[in-house]
Parts: sequence; structure tokens; C-alpha cells
Amino acid sequence: MLAGIALLAALLHPSPLSLRFEASYLQPRSDALARGLGGGFGASYRLTDQISVVASAAQNVVWTQNGQPAGAPRASRSLAVFSAGGQAVLDATPVSPFLEATLVELAAHDVAGYSIAARFGLGADWAFLPAWALGIAVRSFSPLDAPGGITALGGAEIAARLVWTPAF
Repeated sequence: MLAGIALLAALLHPSPLSLRFEASYLQPRSDALARGLGGGFGASYRLTDQISVVASAAQNVVWTQNGQPAGAPRASRSLAVFSAGGQAVLDATPVSPFLEATLVELAAHDVAGYSIAARFGLGADWAFLPAWALGIAVRSFSPLDAPGGITALGGAEIAARLVWTPAF
């Protein structure tokens, strides 16, 4: 009987693993030459109550004027974004604000003008059920390999998130 209660308690305890789907608006440059929409999946693994390691992959469609003749309409291009880094939850209440820092690789270098960036973000997730949360994140890109050198702000992203934390 006690083993059954212990097993049930362990199954109902939230997992350290969380999975998320994100839909985002992305402007990978500080000017308006490229901007677009995308979606992606990510995962986080909680190391402590407040610190997690995170990784994600997203596919975006970016409309750009890069490489287009003056006055020509924007061309749509594919831009894949891969990231890995850390996340710190500031307070684990039903609304959990967080800070994140990740290293990002942009798969189409010519769309943004760089391929490696540091990405810093802040946001909050609202747990509407024990295993599910809705959230928003605002992130900035700091290119590390841009032709002009490292810049503080190379672009921005706004993402809506659906987070699932399984209970196993």
C-alpha cells in the first residue's frame, strides 16, 4: 500500500523536463531589411528550482530586401535558428518571470548578415493548469561574427509560448 502511494506521488510530481512550442515574430537585423514569422520547438531541463538548461530549434520565413535591387519587392527566405543556453526563473508562482541567455546559430548567414549571436531574453509563463503554461518572451540578438564586429543589438524577437511539463 505504501509503495503504491509513493509511486503515485512520484508520478504526480512535475518532471524536471519541459517542452515548449513557440510562435514568433523575428527581426534579425536592427534595420528593417529583414523580418518575418516562424515557429519552433524547445526543451528545458531544470537543474534546480530556478536554473534550467534550454535548447530550441525554429524555422522562420523572413521577408528581406538583402540582395534585391533598389525598389524591388521583398523576397521570402528561410531562416533556421538553433539555440542553447540557460534560463533563470525569478519566482515560481502561477506567473513565473524568467531571464534567459543563449548562444544562437542562424542557418542562412546572408539573411541576417551574421550567423552566430548571443541572445538575451526576458519573459513570463502563466501556469493555467499544473502541467501547462502560456507565456511570452522578448529577446535581443547580439551578433558575434558580423562584418562590423560585435554589436550590442543586432535584432529582436517576440515569441508566444505554450509550455508542457509532464508529470512523470
